[in-house]
Amino acid sequence: MTMLMKILFVHPYNIEYPGGAEKWIVEVSKRLKVKGHKIAIAFASWPCNSQSTITNNFTILARNRITLYKCSYIKLPRGYPIIDPKCILQIVSDYDIIYVYASPPNELFLYLSKTINKRLYEKPIIAVFHSMLEPHRSLLHKLYIPLFVAIYNKFDKLHVLNGYMYKLFTKYYNMPDKKVVFIPNGVDTSIFRFEKHLVNRSPSKYFEILFVSRFIRNKGVITFHKVVETLNEKYPSISKDILFKIAGVGPLKCYIDDLVTRYNNVIYLGFLEKRNLAEEYLRSHMLILTSFIENMPLTLLEASACGLPAVASAIPGVIDVIETVNYGILVKPGNIEGFVRGIVQLYNAWKSSPEHYFNIRKRISERTAVNYDWNIIINRIERMFLEALNMR
Repeated sequence: MTMLMKILFVHPYNIEYPGGAEKWIVEVSKRLKVKGHKIAIAFASWPCNSQSTITNNFTILARNRITLYKCSYIKLPRGYPIIDPKCILQIVSDYDIIYVYASPPNELFLYLSKTINKRLYEKPIIAVFHSMLEPHRSLLHKLYIPLFVAIYNKFDKLHVLNGYMYKLFTKYYNMPDKKVVFIPNGVDTSIFRFEKHLVNRSPSKYFEILFVSRFIRNKGVITFHKVVETLNEKYPSISKDILFKIAGVGPLKCYIDDLVTRYNNVIYLGFLEKRNLAEEYLRSHMLILTSFIENMPLTLLEASACGLPAVASAIPGVIDVIETVNYGILVKPGNIEGFVRGIVQLYNAWKSSPEHYFNIRKRISERTAVNYDWNIIINRIERMFLEALNMR
């Protein structure tokens, strides 16, 4: 019988924010709760007003009887909000494990609190990495790296979601293998799954390309805009057989509106709930993912679980999924021609043999379920927590 644990999540963002990390926390917390563990989330109320707060995270968490602590914070001009350490210290005695979203410089304040507070010192602390410092792009990050590594060496476990991060910590930062745990994101295969009767198999219809994203710069919205432009203008014989479908919300929606206005083969679907999104994955023939930064994108996992091939940026996390499902095309981030060539390649594969393309989709779905189903992932996360407790 598994030992029941009391786990406190610490998150520097508003839990209602429509980001991948927030979706991840909701999924992990509710699944651990179902297993009988006591779960709570301490979060900052920043951002107070998102342009796209179309989530029901609070409702889901309340329905699953997960305790929420809303903490005050300090927001500097750059970087993450700094969650008030006093908020954590007031509640920490009720929990066995502290599970922290790695968000500089919160780890510094948490570590300082840990050194002066006995209740916190006795608790295993695990950091989960949904994002990463970028010393190659920011001088401030480069200067912070030595302190960052020194502090995280004091944590009990470091949970990373992709192979690149695992190698970075164990090979480049020389952290012990036992401290760094590689457990990827998961996908709900009860919703996102291959359904034969819904998969588009007809060669007479459009080759439907799906783009699902928040419309922000890091998600490559401008790259996607240029890809659609290039394909329509340079490949008119192919573009007449292609339909671009776009789902999502965000501040850069003007780029999406421009495409819908200019081209007859572009439609905007708005924000889609899970069930509707799953249906679009099944009806489509290809996913395009143009992000510059990802960790383990849920969109790609959902699409893959439905058997949808992808043309995607060759970045950490994305590479893991494409290699695991053993099908898809990786493109250097921002390479417009590379994305267009990838689309043409998959279009030709579908056009030449829709039935073979259908069989490929079925295999993608099967490999995704075997490797990324939430039931598998949550068991691994649970074991990580138990190991941290046993180490203590």
